[in-house]
Amino acid sequence: MTVSVRPGQPNGAASSFLSGMIREPLAGVKAACPVTPDIPVALSSPARTVQGIIRAVEASDLAWGPRTGLNLPALTTTPGEMAAALERVAGTAATALIDWTPDLAIRGIVKTWPARIHAARARGLDLLPEEGFEDIIRESVRENPQAVTLAVRP
Repeated sequence: MTVSVRPGQPNGAASSFLSGMIREPLAGVKAACPVTPDIPVALSSPARTVQGIIRAVEASDLAWGPRTGLNLPALTTTPGEMAAALERVAGTAATALIDWTPDLAIRGIVKTWPARIHAARARGLDLLPEEGFEDIIRESVRENPQAVTLAVRP
């Protein structure tokens, strides 16, 4: 899964747009979304990701179970659904700043990523994904108010 919406500046990672297409418009800056709106992606907020790491570290041997890897839970969504959530939070002024120009190289990479993560072990540790992407955007706005210049709806 990918962590979104990460604070800070865009970077060169293929997944960077999954934060940038929300973070930059909230700051009144144009952002690229190099994939089509319908490509499914698996996301978690920064807070849920940290919560999952802490829970994994603190889990007893009994709760953890066999010594194998753990997938953190993730919300499956699409860039189109992400943009719709952004519009509900900050209006069309925000979504108008998303540039949907495709980049076939990035699209090719993103399409290979798992978009649906079965995280039974994580659920056994009481770790759950967010209910919806709008929750992730609102959390980002609460955690980084200095980075938001557009009006946000309650």
